[in-house]
Amino acid sequence: MTNDTITKKYKLKPGLHQFAPGSAAVHCNDNLSDEEAEWYLQRYPHIAKLFSTQPPKGGVIKTISKSTKASDKGGTE
Repeated sequence: MTNDTITKKYKLKPGLHQFAPGSAAVHCNDNLSDEEAEWYLQRYPHIAKLFSTQPPKGGVIKTISKSTKASDKGGTE
């Protein structure tokens, strides 16, 4: 059985992107595998900003804020 939906770990922002200095802007989500993305990121760490952030599979990113409300410390508001 094949899975028609491909879940990628690395997703580029829209458009074509240049990874290596002096090379053409040819990289997009349609032609870049996770393995290739990891290879490029190891060699050209500055390209990390070309990738969009993705929520974890099956959920949303949960942020925990440091609150100073009295109710958070066991008191009443």
